[in-house]
Formats: sequence, structure tokens, C-alpha cells
Amino acid sequence: MKIQRIWFVLLLLVAYPAIADMATRAETLPRASRGSLQQQLYRAANEANDPDVMYLTGLMFDRGEGVPQDYREAFRWYVLAAEAGQRGAMNSLGVMYALGHGVSQDHSQAMKWWTKAADSGSIAALANIATTYYTGLGVQQSYPEAAKWFQLAADKGDADSMNMLGLLYAQGQGVTRDRRNAIKLFGQSAYLGCSSAMVNLGTLYAGGRGVKRDNRLSYAWLITALAFGVPTEVHDATVYQLGMIAARLGPSQLARAEGYARKIAVTIVSAQARTPDRKSDQARVGSMI
Repeated sequence: MKIQRIWFVLLLLVAYPAIADMATRAETLPRASRGSLQQQLYRAANEANDPDVMYLTGLMFDRGEGVPQDYREAFRWYVLAAEAGQRGAMNSLGVMYALGHGVSQDHSQAMKWWTKAADSGSIAALANIATTYYTGLGVQQSYPEAAKWFQLAADKGDADSMNMLGLLYAQGQGVTRDRRNAIKLFGQSAYLGCSSAMVNLGTLYAGGRGVKRDNRLSYAWLITALAFGVPTEVHDATVYQLGMIAARLGPSQLARAEGYARKIAVTIVSAQARTPDRKSDQARVGSMI
């Protein structure tokens, strides 16, 4: 939460310093004093008349950063920003409609706003459209359509979309099965920090599917995934799989595998330091083999 707080303040400092100062002060004030500060925030955002500031204000209410979480208020600010052409707000509106946050759930409206955001250059919106076709929520499920949209997002550098596209190739859903291409996509995604792709790589190396079986590389990717954080629902299964792989390795092989893992982690962290995260309000689906 502290990291998220710093991120918001940095964004607000760029967009509108006065709002950033108010948001920072809100964290240190008694609850009774926060109401007036929120009113000042409101006035400052209105007076700025800037779509980016409106969007950031919506994000604050959406995530409860500096103000009480309020989806209805978030929705109101997103509408103002989206109608002024702010693509992040368009994407966030789509998420609000898809989840029914601050507005009645409406998948057609979600797709409408995601399409507008995608046309304006939002990578997250591309991935959200792909996810919608993949899951079939509010639209007819279509793996070929999902693959098309995941490809568009992957081409723009979205790590999660690379992983999902790899999953489609690994399973032959919507595309011709191609495990070599799946391995390539999982690798690209993993080196961008996607832990689900790391688990997928570890699984494929362990089974020798589409690649030569390599227990050391399997161990290295699985332990790296756990270090970066895997989804809670697959954490225990990943730990179990790691233990099974470790049992196949002798002491020298295990030491070498841990050396691989350290090199992988350093490479990923170095790449992340050079490339800011461009992700925002993206839907999540089952993303592992």
C-alpha cells in the first residue's frame, strides 16, 4: 500500500501539485478533518479542468488513495475524463461497467469503452477486450478473437498478454498448437516479470513439452516465480511442483539451478528498472498451464 501511495503522489505531482499536496496531507489528518480536505481536492480538480487530473482523481476514489473508496465518485470522474478523451479513463470506465462498480453491470458498455480506449492507444484496453473474448463474459466466447487481441497487446509489450497468447499456442485454442512459439512467448513474458509465465516455463521444462526436458531450468523458473509472487490460488501447487523438481536434482545440480535463478532474477529486475510499468486496470484470468 505504501508503494501505491508513493506512485499516486508522484503522478499527481506531475499533473497538479496542489492535489498531490492535499492527498499527502489527508494521510496525517484525523478523520474529522479529512472531509474539508476532500472538498478542497474536489474544487482543485474541478478548477484544473484537465482530463488527466480528472482521471487521477477518479483513480483516487476508485482505489481509496487519500480519500475513502467510493466507486460512484470514481465513475463520475472517469466519465468526465473519458468524455474529454483521456484513454486511461476510458479503459477504467470499461472495467467499472464490467465489474458493476459504481454503475449497473453492463458488458456491452464495457466493450464500448474498451474499444474507444484501444483505438486511442490503451494497451490495457486491448488486453481487456482479449480477456472478454477468452472468458466469454458478456460476449460469445471466441478463442480466435482472443488470440487476435492478445497479439495486438503483446506486440505493444504487454507481458500478461504475451503469456496468455503463449497459453493459447500451448493448448491450441484459437490458433494452431505450437509449443515452440508458446515457449518463446512465455520467455518474453517471464523476462518482463510475469510470474505466471515463469510457472508455465517451469512446467514445460519439467515435462519436456515443446522443449528439451531440463529440471535445472524448471527449478530456476519456478523458484523465481515464487520470489516474484504467484497468485494465491496456485501458490501451494507451485511450491509442491518445485519440491518434486528439487527431488530430482543432486546437490551440484541444485546449486547450478539456484545460480540460474539468481541470473534470471537480476536480468528481470534490471529490465524493470529500465522500463516503467505501463499496466493499468487490467482484468485477470487463469493464466497457467
